[in-house]
Amino acid sequence: MSINAATGYMSNEAILAWMEDKTEGLYDHMRDAMQGANTRSDAESALDDIKAAIVNDKGKDATHVQQMINDALTKYADVPEVAQVLQPMADKLNGEFTKAKTDAINAQVAQTVLGASGTAVSSTLIQAFQEVSTPKTVTIGSDDSDAWSKQIDNAVDALGKQDQLDMIDIQEFNSEINQAKQTASGLMDAADKSASAIINHIA
Repeated sequence: MSINAATGYMSNEAILAWMEDKTEGLYDHMRDAMQGANTRSDAESALDDIKAAIVNDKGKDATHVQQMINDALTKYADVPEVAQVLQPMADKLNGEFTKAKTDAINAQVAQTVLGASGTAVSSTLIQAFQEVSTPKTVTIGSDDSDAWSKQIDNAVDALGKQDQLDMIDIQEFNSEINQAKQTASGLMDAADKSASAIINHIA
């Protein structure tokens, strides 16, 4: 004996299909939120490391800090807060390093041309060319160190607040998934009882 739709009966397969359809998008949203939270957490750690390097390398060769900043900009290109805080720092450091290398190359060219001209060159002038033909050391001054440290702190705080919002979303998605599962479980129990009642009635 078949059960038609008029009875309001739903098979367990139909209920499971409904639950899968109901939760599929929720799982995707929760997975995206969790991945975003993990990426931001990693970005926060990277920013903290950069801040420590800025403070520790103040007044020293800034090559290490420059590399850390450029690496972070590449790795966390999808995290707007990272680009917002680090890009101006990268622009300044990259510009200063480029200028230092350009000045050194120009000095080397000038030294070569002068030497090739056959003009007598004093030892003082030679020493001056040698000094400027080596790229000038780029450093981070106290003002930049203090300002950049504060900017990074603000960016980390902003990422932390975004993480809190993500956790709320994740909890909401998880709650909706559990609710769908409970509803499906209740429907399956009701369907089983309905089927048993029908069989008993026929018997």
